[in-house]
Amino acid sequence: MPTSKVYTIRPYFAKDEASVYKICKEMYDDEMDGDSMSYQPDIIGDSLVGGLLTLSPDYCFVLEDEGICGYALGTVDVKPFCTKCKVSWIPAMREKYIKPEASKDLSDEQKMMLSFHEEQQGLPENFLATFPSLIKVDVHSKVTDPSVAKSMMGCLLSSLKANGSRGAFCEVKPNDQRGLEFYRKLGFLELAKMEGFPKEMLVLGRNL
Repeated sequence: MPTSKVYTIRPYFAKDEASVYKICKEMYDDEMDGDSMSYQPDIIGDSLVGGLLTLSPDYCFVLEDEGICGYALGTVDVKPFCTKCKVSWIPAMREKYIKPEASKDLSDEQKMMLSFHEEQQGLPENFLATFPSLIKVDVHSKVTDPSVAKSMMGCLLSSLKANGSRGAFCEVKPNDQRGLEFYRKLGFLELAKMEGFPKEMLVLGRNL
């Protein structure tokens, strides 16, 4: 239900990176029911939000009360974004994180590290023609006013649409019920599996 608490939605600045990483880790830990990633404190942020913050800052917004408590990140066209990732972001991450030995017993931290060393399969062209924009939106559970998330999502989607996007998509773990419910309430629908979709994720999309 709406509250009298005042929230601010504003553009992301480079100085916000540590705060966004911190809140990203807190939300991930909440999802996993405990503290995690003690050996590599940046791995969650690097894996989930770092590429967008670094390579697509013009389409990044943060939510604030006493501090940052949510974010809406995106890229207007994921194809050139992925190319930039391969040229700069991925090599930097491969240098930062040693490739773990592949096995069935990898921790979540090791799986994230391994992902930087594996070749990423591109999404289908016919899918990207309809949904060219990748987004990542999350709001801390302490934010109880649902209109806040809707407003922040509106800022991001309006920015993407104004720059030529016709549709946006996001990737969510199948067991992330909070994330799935969050995106569905904001108008995203689960899309049928296509060849090229990430195997361990659900893809949700929305026309703009």
